Amino acid sequence: MSARERLYLVVLALVVGAASISLGAIATAYLSLNALRTSLELVHGNLAYVALAVFGLILAVAILVMSMRRGECVETILQQGPLGEVRICFKALENLVLKAAREIKGVRETKTRLVYNENGLIVFLRAVTYPDQNIPQVTAQLQAAVKEYVENTTGTNVAEIRVMIENVVTDAVKPAR
Repeated sequence: MSARERLYLVVLALVVGAASISLGAIATAYLSLNALRTSLELVHGNLAYVALAVFGLILAVAILVMSMRRGECVETILQQGPLGEVRICFKALENLVLKAAREIKGVRETKTRLVYNENGLIVFLRAVTYPDQNIPQVTAQLQAAVKEYVENTTGTNVAEIRVMIENVVTDAVKPAR
């Protein structure tokens, strides 16, 4: 949801809240009919309130259109199975990549991004390693583990795995694995 949409919802909530409080005050006789009549007489014929009404109508239409709009497209990989199509969401694939990466000794944390093209899945990994690690060896293990795990689990071809070592942690103790 964009910041503009959030703003619209906040304004809508404030207007509905004010209307609810006013209705409750009238229904409980907390607000007298004479006060209401006086307030309505101030509004009658005032063009500033017409502009406010038009703004409210535009806001209501905008919120209605936003509510009918389809959600953001979730990226998936489509596979044909013996009983029909199977879609695997990128979020699920990202979790599988992260699970495989956690098993590699020497890798502290990883972040992932996926792209799918005609050759298969391309995995972008950003990793943080522990000190005193052979980075080429750790990255090769990481690439092999992720490729094998994702392909065996999902049946999706992993075309490429690009690894970027963002940092080497110097203040942490390596976990025993």
